[in-house]
Amino acid sequence: METTSKKIVIVDDSETHLTIVRNLLKPYYEVYPAPTAIKLFTVLGNLIPDLVLLDIGMPGMNGFDTIRAMKENTRYKDIPVIFLTAKDDDDSAVEGLNLGAVDYVTKPISGPVLIQRINNILMIEDQKKELQELREKLGK
Repeated sequence: METTSKKIVIVDDSETHLTIVRNLLKPYYEVYPAPTAIKLFTVLGNLIPDLVLLDIGMPGMNGFDTIRAMKENTRYKDIPVIFLTAKDDDDSAVEGLNLGAVDYVTKPISGPVLIQRINNILMIEDQKKELQELREKLGK
């Protein structure tokens, strides 16, 4: 049985952070780094990932504006987003979650914890897809 690797896009303006997270996730997933929100939308034009890891504090279009744009687009609105950011205040976390993020992780990250959180979210997303397929088969 052939398994397909889950696709994750990492959006962060820090080249160091992109490299660290990419190297952490590369053994488990197909990873696509994007240094800006504009680059994220270029990537999204070519593939729909299973998850987006999104920084908040980026020049130009910040993470909050980026998730708003994603949620307004029918093609991207269902892609789960985890904020992965240095902003560790409650107001930013609440805003990110209210905008539709599925999780909010602050830097510096713990590699094993991040991987487990990603695995949990991807498992939930797979279960949601299975339920939707079952509903469609049952005509509901």
